[in-house]
Amino acid sequence: MILFLMFTAFSYAQRDRVPIDSIHNKRLCTVYPGMTKFQTIQESFDESKLVFTGKVIEVIRTETVESSDFGFDENGKEIALHIEPIYNYWYIFEVKRWFKGDAKTKRVKIYSRIYSNVSPLLLLNKNYLIFAVEGELQESPYIYCNGNSTILEYASQYIKELELIHK
Repeated sequence: MILFLMFTAFSYAQRDRVPIDSIHNKRLCTVYPGMTKFQTIQESFDESKLVFTGKVIEVIRTETVESSDFGFDENGKEIALHIEPIYNYWYIFEVKRWFKGDAKTKRVKIYSRIYSNVSPLLLLNKNYLIFAVEGELQESPYIYCNGNSTILEYASQYIKELELIHK
């Protein structure tokens, strides 16, 4: 049994691994079947309110608590059984290039609720290509994970496609 475990560990260590940029892969969001899907650049562009490249110059974080499970106390009154924190992030971008949106605007505020890999966590002073859709519950457009938002250094092919769409 010990020999098998050692062999398994050794063979796993020898597999090829692809390094990723810190917490990100090329897309800012992971695709989850049934929740998100991979879209073409045209689909992402069409669904977005804003499409731009820019640098995160400020991060605003708020934390709230929400009940996620309910039950009843000894008097039959409904009570929260489980309370968890919800983190909300707004990113202030210095826009470098607009593909869709108000080209006169130099700064834009984008929302992202952090609860899984479905919503991205962006880094201060890093450049991104952002596809943002109209906000439903919040006042700011938000990063839509069906879109193709990505770290700018990985976006060269996306930018070429956007240049063709944007003509």
